[in-house]
Amino acid sequence: MRQRRILLVVAAVLFLVAARHRAVHHPALLPQPPVDVWTSSNAAAVSTRHLALDLTVDFESRRLRGSATHTIENPAGSTTFVLDTDELEIGSVTLDGTTPALFSLGETSFGGRSLTIGIQPSTRTVTIHYATAPSAKGLYWNTAMQSYGRQQPYLYSVSETIYARSWIPVQDSPSRRMTYEATLRVPPQLLALMSAENNPTAANESGVYTFRMTRTIPAYLIALAVGRLEFRSLDARSGVYAEPELLDDAVWELQSIPAMMAAAEKVAGPYPFLRYDVLLMPPTFVLGGMEHPLLNFIHPFGAITAGRPVPPEPQLLIAHELAHSWAGDLVTLATWDDVWLNEGIASYLALRILEDVSGVERAELSYFLDRRSYARFASSTQNPTATILHRRVTGPEEGFSSTGYTKGELFMRTLEDHLGRPTLDRFLQRWFSKYAWRWVDDLAFASTLAEFVPFGTDLRLNEWLYQPGLPSNVTAATSSAIHARAEQRANAFNGGTPIAELSPSTWSRVEIDLFLQLANAETMRPRMAEIDASLHLTSRLVTPPRWLPSAIRAGYTPANDAVERALMLGGENGTIMGLYSVLAGVNPGYAREMFDRLRDRYHPFVQEFVEAVLRSADAVREAA
Repeated sequence: MRQRRILLVVAAVLFLVAARHRAVHHPALLPQPPVDVWTSSNAAAVSTRHLALDLTVDFESRRLRGSATHTIENPAGSTTFVLDTDELEIGSVTLDGTTPALFSLGETSFGGRSLTIGIQPSTRTVTIHYATAPSAKGLYWNTAMQSYGRQQPYLYSVSETIYARSWIPVQDSPSRRMTYEATLRVPPQLLALMSAENNPTAANESGVYTFRMTRTIPAYLIALAVGRLEFRSLDARSGVYAEPELLDDAVWELQSIPAMMAAAEKVAGPYPFLRYDVLLMPPTFVLGGMEHPLLNFIHPFGAITAGRPVPPEPQLLIAHELAHSWAGDLVTLATWDDVWLNEGIASYLALRILEDVSGVERAELSYFLDRRSYARFASSTQNPTATILHRRVTGPEEGFSSTGYTKGELFMRTLEDHLGRPTLDRFLQRWFSKYAWRWVDDLAFASTLAEFVPFGTDLRLNEWLYQPGLPSNVTAATSSAIHARAEQRANAFNGGTPIAELSPSTWSRVEIDLFLQLANAETMRPRMAEIDASLHLTSRLVTPPRWLPSAIRAGYTPANDAVERALMLGGENGTIMGLYSVLAGVNPGYAREMFDRLRDRYHPFVQEFVEAVLRSADAVREAA
């Protein structure tokens, strides 16, 4: 058995290398990862083992000011230490606490500017005194009006993919891991948090907070947030941070997190960190969620409805970000060429979590929708390369597409069905334990998987990893019981059946969303009041995405307060842009009036988008 597995590993690796014609070494053979073209650092020669930050948060100037001290390893005795920066203002650099160092900044490029520092072979620490720019790409300075409570400003970071360098001079590559500690100095009334092990649970009078992360993580997972925040525990190792107005609703709707953690551990092994806490972001948050270890950043309206559903439904978004605790945080892709190793595996784990806490039908629905949508994309795209899991990306964000997420998820589900769930679970637990706190690439995946593949099994790995399209051995569901019920209800409604006769009080949140997608728009238009009376959509603080645009187009005036409420709260950025687009086509004067009143609440790119939409509507109106 052992001899056969060794031969399979060697054969798999040799086959895959030959298939791609590239020289990438497995980490067990050589400790250096594949080349990351998106970093200028010389981490192969000199590496940061520990980072100490001391930063002051200045909301007025929108800057961080302070220092970053790198404890380094320099086995070859290099005389230069090169870091990544982007728009940082470098004041001075010292070696080992006291010795001034010479430094220079390189030419500006796509990834910012390299910072080259002269060091000695004996140098152990390098301290950079610096300030960030107000336009730092990884920092988001929200005004008080842009926060949920409209009382205090809110700062947060998003460092994925290469934006840590905009607020820390650092070796900004996912393969380079470090421990860190930090001191943050913030206005006294605000609470500071980081992706760290000792986050505070209440604001202090001094405004000075200290943090530590004793596990090695890449720079893109270092995160901070500062705002008017409170904390509520869910159990001994999980809890929720949010603005006070959201906290009660958040705790109610996120009460399934402990059960989700237990479900994840059944598949992936022990949770790798001390805690799992969720931070609800301001309405302008640019993502649905971000998986920083110990502290996931979550869009408030992506996770809660503020409608106190009974029972509260576990959310796929939370399951996905939790899954990243293993796929991405514990075991991390080596370069942005393999986004699927983070996102695809996390997407699969998320559905395993959802199946455990919400039932087989709920997971089946996601597989069905994902397979259908990705098959359509793969068959229609004009760029087949975009459907390859492992590929040289032309920009670090390129891999964050439906291929990285959905094809990766479908690949993992196909492995489950071909190998059997018990075997795949053994593989995953081996994967997460073997490469804990390390980088991985496609070859590491293939060689580890080969240990669990029975002799003669054809999984078509080469097709899945290196060829375009969706392989024909995909096994994800081609039907869904939930979707079938939603279609039956929509068809009955379209045929004239009163919605009250379709037991709407029993519909889950996802079933309501599906009904609104499947019901005929022309049939809905004269029956908006009937739908609203049965599903109570307009009265919700956060309505289903399809409801308000449909209400606007139908001229359903009882929804006007809900439309205005949504525009005032902010909501998800895409939702806000969509609402203004619909309003501009139906009532451009009202759209302009609302935007002029509320624009300061929105993220700058939302402001730019809506301005363009309104200008276009004005031009059409003038031409008419």
